[in-house]
Amino acid sequence: MCIQNGTAMAKNYFNRYIWLIDTIRQHDGISFQEISDCWCKSQLNETGAPLPERTFFNHRQAILETFDIDIRFDKQRGYYLSDESTDQQGVRSWLLNSLSVNNLVNECAGMRDRVLLEEIPSADKYLSVITEAMRESLKLNMAYRPFDKDEESEKTIAPYCLKLFKLRWYVLALPEGDSAPRIFALDRITALKPTDEPFEMPASFDAEHYFAGCFGIVVDEDVPVETVRLKVDSKQRPYFESRKLHWSQRETERHETWSIFEYRMAPTWDLAMDLLQYHGQVEVLSPASLRDLVVDYAYGILACYGEK
Repeated sequence: MCIQNGTAMAKNYFNRYIWLIDTIRQHDGISFQEISDCWCKSQLNETGAPLPERTFFNHRQAILETFDIDIRFDKQRGYYLSDESTDQQGVRSWLLNSLSVNNLVNECAGMRDRVLLEEIPSADKYLSVITEAMRESLKLNMAYRPFDKDEESEKTIAPYCLKLFKLRWYVLALPEGDSAPRIFALDRITALKPTDEPFEMPASFDAEHYFAGCFGIVVDEDVPVETVRLKVDSKQRPYFESRKLHWSQRETERHETWSIFEYRMAPTWDLAMDLLQYHGQVEVLSPASLRDLVVDYAYGILACYGEK
């Protein structure tokens, strides 16, 4: 009973932290009184009582220690999240967005059947194990079965980094005995157990740099980075502007009915597969290898439906 009460209390505090982060994030600056007023209206506040100032400062410290998100104060501005905490790149950006969605669901307790979220495969099962191993620099024993294999294989891996792509988590890891790291999908892991065996991260390894030339998670040394040029229909243009296909995206030409976007990335098969979803609204201008790959896939689709 005590354990259950402790767990419930911890979850309650966690939800409060999320609420506080999201409330401050929604404002460029907010006073303590305004935060307290928001708390009085929150679904998490069962009594409707104002937020005690001491509780607020305890939450503020816990948020810094738990999430590494710094809530700062300025006499003119009030309370705000530091620039480092709201950096649009990397883990903090993903964390803040995730916390914001979680807070939305908490605040709309009576509308859970009207706020629909997508499941991220295996995130709850293996993500914490991998992050802990990364933090402690310990190897993992992994059983892995790719979708195209009937049998699983066992490997001891040194986890380098995690990457989220199209709602799937991947771990870049160095298998024991291999000379280069490989990418593994968390939803294809069948068992994962931490070991006591330490590993040393290469001093020169930079996760962001490693994936910089990739569209997604495919790193192929035989496919070098080059300039990719796409002709995008004006109807599709707003989608490319609101969410870049790749961080290197830049619009080099703009006309009434179309634009040309350029990228610096490797023209791998996964990029070709992704471009097929835009049908005739996106045309690959270069390189020729990527254009040919898209055409080959398109012919394959026609053949599948018995079309010549």
